[in-house]
Amino acid sequence: MNFGFNSNVRVGNAVYHVQTEDRGPAHPYLDTVVYVAGRVVHKHTSSYEDLTGGTAEGEALAERLHERLSQQHHEVMAQLEAGTLELNVPGGAPAKAPAAASNAELEIHLLNPKSWLASGNATLEVELRRKGSAEAMSGVEIAAFLDGMQDRATPSHARTDAKGRATLTFPLPATITEGTALVIRASTGVLHGELRFLLKAKQGDKSPAPSPK
Repeated sequence: MNFGFNSNVRVGNAVYHVQTEDRGPAHPYLDTVVYVAGRVVHKHTSSYEDLTGGTAEGEALAERLHERLSQQHHEVMAQLEAGTLELNVPGGAPAKAPAAASNAELEIHLLNPKSWLASGNATLEVELRRKGSAEAMSGVEIAAFLDGMQDRATPSHARTDAKGRATLTFPLPATITEGTALVIRASTGVLHGELRFLLKAKQGDKSPAPSPK
């Protein structure tokens, strides 16, 4: 049961290669390695023994492992794009990748702000356009996830259609930690965009409100 993801992420003038792999059932660990110019600048490892020790097996286990792998891969990519990922630079202390240029952005619009939450499930209808333009951005990967909770829900991923639209769906936890944000993020590797909403901690009252900039 081996899975893997490989992505290139452009941050400023640098192109980073992010690789996440499963070591296999004999060694239940997920490794994410970040390279730049063929050099390893970051490595993150996590265990998934909690999955192998449960009741899930076969296709069910494979699906849960694939989700865990995807979550770890995209979280490292998100930190890299945000400039918060510590990088090991030869001859000096750990550094951080520069944040992506602010003039290369995408605009994300939530089309159903009053009806995105129903029966504990989030259904986000979004539209993606180039900043300051009516140009629809098609074929762009867009993701939604919760930021600020100790146990994050698995991110939801989709690609925009010819009109720059996509639907992301995922279940929300029954209890929301104070300060948790619903994040919708899009990236082409060059252009980036993010929409962030704070979620109210009181169960049953999770209407999003824009977070302060």
